[in-house]
Amino acid sequence: MDEAGLDALIATSAANVQYLTRFRRAGGALAVLPRGDLKRPQLIVKSSSISFSLEDPCDQVGVHVYGNFIRFVAEGVGLTDREARLLELHNASRQDADPWTLAAEILTAAGLHRGGVGVDAVLESVSKLSAALPELKLKSTPDLFRRLRMVKTAEEISRLAEAARITEHAILTSVQSAFLGVTQRGLARVFDHTAIEANSFVRQDNVSIGRSAAFGNLNTPGDVVADGDIIRYDVGVHYEGYASDMARCYAFRTADDRAVRIQAALVEGERALLDAVRPGVTAAQIFDVAVGAVRKAGIEAYDRTHVGHGIGIAGAGYDPPLLAPSDHTPLEPGIVLCVETPYVEIGFAGLQVEDMIVVTEDGYRLMTNSARHLRVVP
Repeated sequence: MDEAGLDALIATSAANVQYLTRFRRAGGALAVLPRGDLKRPQLIVKSSSISFSLEDPCDQVGVHVYGNFIRFVAEGVGLTDREARLLELHNASRQDADPWTLAAEILTAAGLHRGGVGVDAVLESVSKLSAALPELKLKSTPDLFRRLRMVKTAEEISRLAEAARITEHAILTSVQSAFLGVTQRGLARVFDHTAIEANSFVRQDNVSIGRSAAFGNLNTPGDVVADGDIIRYDVGVHYEGYASDMARCYAFRTADDRAVRIQAALVEGERALLDAVRPGVTAAQIFDVAVGAVRKAGIEAYDRTHVGHGIGIAGAGYDPPLLAPSDHTPLEPGIVLCVETPYVEIGFAGLQVEDMIVVTEDGYRLMTNSARHLRVVP
């Protein structure tokens, strides 16, 4: 914020509101973070959504409620702490206010009514705030929020690691259930059930079989497993507001020699990529290392648009950096990456390895650890 000359930040997107406050419900919420009180962000939420502020509560987050919602309270019944907090928030609602009125009041109370404020939206969308505080110096700063979210906190890393662990376990459970004639739908169902049993939500359950693996993340539920088929997983979950993304490939009963060689080259590319990971190395440099290593390992024409991406808040898409030729972002400790070397050949199959890592002071730490070469199952 100092670099950008800002006195406060305002988040409007669901991902950025969650980043500042841990509130995970899209729509109607704002977050305000004054520079003078960085450990106490302020959440502004409509009355109909206050229950969701109790999903992942944080004592440091101030909650401001607006709008009207009808709730009744049972007579003669003792309330739990959570119910009492819900009633407290309900009663505190400013029924005549809107979120921008409350944002203006928070900024004024912090002495920032003439300050510089960054918002993650186009300025035309915050005209009510400009009208309420005409001396405010508003700046559209979506890239600043993306940079903030790029380097993860210890709590974020813990949640991402658990999402990765659940995903890996669900892959292994699913592939171990494979049998001759099982459908794609059947394998995906085992993955889904295992992930849900581990207290996560399914983000993506792409399990592809044989030549359909070349269709990327298109699910083809009627496909059935036959001897020699590739079973490709490119899957992920949402765990406590954070996402995972991981890929593994297997061969059913027997493995085609060419598929084995291709997968080995992809694994070698990922190994070289991992060896290059350390603070200061750029995303583009990582890309060059990975693609060059796959080519050297036997796929001479290999190419990609990227070989990985940042990951973080569920539903927010890729976090920076993108491991691509055009991204010259230097790696920093605390960045969590999904690193991958996929190969798609229409009429043959799709093969891939993808792992989650966190960049450390001297390299990286793996969040996923299962075998990467083409394993034969069962």
